[in-house]
Amino acid sequence: MDVLEHFLNKFLGPVANWMSKSKFFSALSEAFMRTTPVTLGAAVLMIIGNFPIPSWVAWIESSGLKVHFDSVIGATINAISLFVVFNFAYVYARNEKENPLSAGLLAVASFFILMPQKIEVPTLEKMVTKFPGEAVVTGIESQEAFGTFFTGGTGLMVAIFVGWLVGYLFVLLNRKNLTIKMPDSVPTNVAESLSPAILSGLIFIIFFLIRVAFAFTPFNSIFYFIFGIIQQPLQTLTSSPIAIIVIFTVANMLWFFGIHPNMVYGVVMPMLLANGTANMNAFKNGEPLPFLLMTVIAQVCGNGFGGQGGTYGLVIAMFTAKSDRYKSLRKLAGPPVIFNVNEPLVFGTPLMLNPVFFLPMALGPIFMGSSAWLMVKLLNFTELNPLISMPWTTPAPLMMGLQGGWKYLLIFLVALIINICLWFPFFKVADKQALVEEQEILANQS
Repeated sequence: MDVLEHFLNKFLGPVANWMSKSKFFSALSEAFMRTTPVTLGAAVLMIIGNFPIPSWVAWIESSGLKVHFDSVIGATINAISLFVVFNFAYVYARNEKENPLSAGLLAVASFFILMPQKIEVPTLEKMVTKFPGEAVVTGIESQEAFGTFFTGGTGLMVAIFVGWLVGYLFVLLNRKNLTIKMPDSVPTNVAESLSPAILSGLIFIIFFLIRVAFAFTPFNSIFYFIFGIIQQPLQTLTSSPIAIIVIFTVANMLWFFGIHPNMVYGVVMPMLLANGTANMNAFKNGEPLPFLLMTVIAQVCGNGFGGQGGTYGLVIAMFTAKSDRYKSLRKLAGPPVIFNVNEPLVFGTPLMLNPVFFLPMALGPIFMGSSAWLMVKLLNFTELNPLISMPWTTPAPLMMGLQGGWKYLLIFLVALIINICLWFPFFKVADKQALVEEQEILANQS
């Protein structure tokens, strides 16, 4: 382990240090970390609203509270790109000693300029209180609206691009003196709000042209362009254990680069649902499960192992943290990971575009999926009960123990050990770097 840590420090350390000093990556890292209050607050309500007790989840739905819990997710997790785009431009401008608030607001506006602004909604014969139960649909019409498909995780890559470009242009144009100079007698808050008027127009023109350019492509918008070039190649994958491992590997790698894995799951989920239905029918008929192996691999590689990226191992590794940063993050973001809610960890670390954590995210599904494949064969595991269904927040050991007994728990344990071994050495590199940074700050303060 010491040899591995030395190797990682030698080769990953310089890259991490370069990225921490880069204007782009340092601003992006802070932009992600500054979303932690939002993601952490949302995590609390996500767990309460989906607590892994079927009777509780059923009561939440029957009482009508589910729509209100969902509204919290809609205002936080499904708007995460808005927070990132604002934070990125804000931090970038602040680091360059320019007006950060104006840069952040311009970034949000530019992000909305690129976004499709119409959705298709049904027209009803009459007003009803329960939709769709009492509704009579007479047609479809377009309404002006912004969809959470774009403001949530699927818009993160666009948000990163917009946040950076607006921040860069805002700083550049300010230094070219493309601002309105106000007399000294004008109050500071008024001057700061009026001075960027010229450069804001130039920035909006640039994003208007980007929007128009994509309108003449088959994708129609930059959002669908990113979605299309990623999802379409995945459509060629077939239903096999190797395909499942590849798909989850791609999902983790995309998430590392700020592209939400929902683009991948749009391909894999119909396949997994069909496989699950086939397993249920076979189980009820007393027949061998045709897709048992794929189900086990998907459980080990997917979100049910501590959230996207399989972050159980990372949280466990954080118990060895020496830096105050990761000690605090473990206490705040660690508990939600038990219930597969790891957005506070993903954005608070951050894991995205952090070179230290690329390999454990990319290699996790390969090693863990392969171990599950091997364990199914070695244990001759056939005891999976696909009729047992639990909420998505159910911790993996509980879910797997209920569905498959001790053999499934043993598969979980082997995958967990591999998961810890993958995260641990890379976390030690990150922790060492954070400790050095904290010591430098203390030295400068003394």
